[in-house]
Amino acid sequence: MEKFTPPAHFNRLFYSLAILMLLGALDVSIIATALPNVVADFGVTQNISWILVGYSLATATALPVYGKLIDKYGSAKLFGWSVGIFLGASLLCGFAPNIEILTFARVIQGFGGAGLSMLPMTIITSSLPERQRPKYMARMGAVWAIATIAGPIVGGFLTEALGWRWVFFINLPIGLVAILLVAKVLPKHEELKPGKLFDISTLILFIIASSALIFALNGFTASIGSNSTPAYAFIAAAVVALVAFFWRTLRAPNPIIPIRSFASRGAITALTISALSGANLFAVSSYVPSLLQMSYGVPGWLAGLALGPMILAMLGVSLITTRRVGKTGQYTKLPVIGSAITGMGMLAAYLFSSQLGPWFLVGCLIVCGMGLGTYVQLNLTLTQAYSKEKFLGAITSTFSVVRDMSGAIVSTITGGIFGFGAVALLNQLSLPNGLTGSNISPEAIALLEPGLKSQVQLAYFDAFHPIFLNSVIAYIVIFVLALTLPKIHLKNS
Repeated sequence: MEKFTPPAHFNRLFYSLAILMLLGALDVSIIATALPNVVADFGVTQNISWILVGYSLATATALPVYGKLIDKYGSAKLFGWSVGIFLGASLLCGFAPNIEILTFARVIQGFGGAGLSMLPMTIITSSLPERQRPKYMARMGAVWAIATIAGPIVGGFLTEALGWRWVFFINLPIGLVAILLVAKVLPKHEELKPGKLFDISTLILFIIASSALIFALNGFTASIGSNSTPAYAFIAAAVVALVAFFWRTLRAPNPIIPIRSFASRGAITALTISALSGANLFAVSSYVPSLLQMSYGVPGWLAGLALGPMILAMLGVSLITTRRVGKTGQYTKLPVIGSAITGMGMLAAYLFSSQLGPWFLVGCLIVCGMGLGTYVQLNLTLTQAYSKEKFLGAITSTFSVVRDMSGAIVSTITGGIFGFGAVALLNQLSLPNGLTGSNISPEAIALLEPGLKSQVQLAYFDAFHPIFLNSVIAYIVIFVLALTLPKIHLKNS
């Protein structure tokens, strides 16, 4: 068995990058609990969602650009720029005098945040042989797990104790300390990719397509079941732009997203497994807290923590399995076993959750987390290995774009189906005056008489029920794809 020795100063590099990655991950969720205070401070509710959407849009469009820039100029140079942009924008967010400046600053922060989410992964994977990458990617996954659980809690604490502006100011001291730690251990000698940076037309088409898609998704939930022309217009624009983007990408010599690098069956399969797994994880985890509140009467604070056991289970199993892959190089059975376990967890939730209650549902999610943990951190390494690309920046950024976009699409469609289904079922009930399917809250449900309360709770569960079944079908597809993954030797040097 080949023994692996990490490069000099690697642990310092890894943990410093993890801190900076944590900042980018936290800024996705930490602002959510501060939004009511932002609304109260500025006295506006219109366009408040753009504080979140602007960050997501900027991140989505910046990721593939970072990938190309890394291959051309090296990760060390770009790292300083991305951190500087992120911290400078955080400062501007904290001092924003109105909603317009705050939204603008969040967009700029998203450009820096894209670097914080992708550059650490690229630097770490470039510093390690293929067999060792999943082990460290699992630890990077722990960063996202911490951010998912801690983000709303930290955001709520800072907002209550110091005010919402400290949600942004807190980035500065932590970021500066991490920069001082990482500055001297970033890779000094990187092999750079010669030639033209990228075809500008593919970048423009990608920005148009992703922007139209995010606009469409933002309006989809509100428009489902109604005739909302703007939302459908954006959907049509997104489809046209995507078709034009793929047409031009397949013909351009150096497109912004290197689709031809994924020409092998293994790369396409690994990327599809990642997209389907991530999309279902996003979709279920985004709306299970609402289901727990509306169908089971679970308090809001406890419903928000209900995903914690699933995330911790996924993290714990991934740390074990990736360590084994690092020692043995054997991975082929893990996606098969993991997708089967996750599918069974979703099937149990579909069949029995309505009768066995919230704790059973949380237990099903823990099973799903264990299944995902067996293979989810392998996906990036396998995609890189199958692509056989020497320069990993563009491959890593494409992986992140596909995973995030598929998650956003499926999560939004899921939210639309859940919301529209619940409203349609609730409007068939004889609700008290002033209550409708659109404005009923957990507090209002708690005050209903027992018979009507049971009907309302069942309506919410019936609206969510198909989502579990869709996830079961998705994991059956993942299971079949996992069986077809070509075997490849993961190098240990």
